[in-house]
Amino acid sequence: MRALLRIAQTLAISAAVFAAAPISTAQAGPFPPIPGASSVQPPSASCFQFPYFGPKGHANFDFGPDIVRLFDERGIQVEGVEPIEAKAGNKGIYMPIGWKQDHIDPCNGVYYPGGFIVNDVESGHTAAIHDIYLRADGAHAQVDIDGRPQGEQLVATYKLHEFAPSVPTPRPLEGGIGPKYWPFYVSAYLGRTVRDLTGIPLNEGDYLANLDAVVQYVP
Repeated sequence: MRALLRIAQTLAISAAVFAAAPISTAQAGPFPPIPGASSVQPPSASCFQFPYFGPKGHANFDFGPDIVRLFDERGIQVEGVEPIEAKAGNKGIYMPIGWKQDHIDPCNGVYYPGGFIVNDVESGHTAAIHDIYLRADGAHAQVDIDGRPQGEQLVATYKLHEFAPSVPTPRPLEGGIGPKYWPFYVSAYLGRTVRDLTGIPLNEGDYLANLDAVVQYVP
């Protein structure tokens, strides 16, 4: 029990770190490239990297049924960017997590490498979302449209009160702890960009996906 309490405290402290991280403003236009935009910003002199919550684990980011239906009707293909993997049938993505690859940056939030690509086969357009940071207002990521960097954008939002109570949920069968229910919603940028590229009627605030994550502390 003491071990679980320590884990819960660690997660709570880490959540406070990324909640206090500064919020970047998304660019107004979805397509103008930013010359020389880098995929990952290095820590500044005043920032450093904390270890991630635990040694290993995984997260399932499962798209909502309406999103899957819209993707299937359009012929969209979702592809993974390592170490993140796309699930079959456009159902979502699978993320291996742990302190060997993820970290907490007190200036930028909780960082996850990799990402996924939305490939609109019909039009030939692609949108890559990668190098993801979780902050108080949602998920920020580097975005590439047809291979052209758009810089960091707010791609999904969430509501702290919806997932915070479930963060310390014990997962004894999986040897760890973590939320089973963490709903994400379409950001204004993501909805506008998907509509412009594919015509799919995706709107700000639409339900996007649920994140089911477990951080493992025992084999």
